[in-house]
Amino acid sequence: MKTEKEMRRMLDLLTDESKPYEQRLEAYEYLLEDCEPVVDEMVERFAVSEGETGKMLIEILAEYKGNPAVYMGLVSYLYRGEDVALYARLLGKYGDERAIDVLKSFAEEYDLDYNEYMEVRNAVEELGGYFEDDRDFSDDPFYRYLKGLDEPDPESRRSPFEDILRPESEEEEECGEDEDEGCGCGCHDHADGCGCGHDHEDE
Repeated sequence: MKTEKEMRRMLDLLTDESKPYEQRLEAYEYLLEDCEPVVDEMVERFAVSEGETGKMLIEILAEYKGNPAVYMGLVSYLYRGEDVALYARLLGKYGDERAIDVLKSFAEEYDLDYNEYMEVRNAVEELGGYFEDDRDFSDDPFYRYLKGLDEPDPESRRSPFEDILRPESEEEEECGEDEDEGCGCGCHDHADGCGCGHDHEDE
C-alpha cells in the first residue's frame, strides 16, 4: 500500500537531477499509478521543470485524467515537436476531446513523417473524431519499409564468409574439378594453389 510520504519521497527523487538516472527511473515507474494524492504537487513541479525532468513528469501526469493543466502541458509538448508521435499518442490516451481539433490543426500546419502522421490520426480517432486526409507517403522510408516496397538486394544478404564456409563438395562442383581431368583452370602443376579455391599438391 502506497503512502503519501513515500509518494513525496519518490517525487523528490525524480526531480533531483543530481541523482543517478536509474534511481530517477525507478521513481518514474512508481509514480505512474496509484499516486493521485500527489498529482497537484506533480503539476506544480512540472510547471518549473525543463528537459528530461519535465518530460518524465508530463508522461506520468498523462496517466491521471481530468486535469486541465496536464492537458495543456501535453499540447505544449506536442507543439515543441521533439517527439510528436509520443505526445500525440498521450493526448489520445488522455481523453480530452478538445485535443481533436488541436491534433487536426497540428497535422495541417506541419509536415509530418508517416509515423507521426499515423499517431496523430490514431489519436484523433481514439478521441472520437474523424480524420480525413489522404497524404502520399510513398517517399517516406518508414512507410516503404512497412509496405515492403523496398526489397533488399539478394547480394546484400550474402555472408562475407559464404565462400569460405561452403562444403568442399560444393566447391568441387563449382570449380568443375575431376580427379582424372583436373578442374580445367590449368593450375594443377602448382603446389601452392592457384586461387581457384583448392589446395593442389604435387602429382
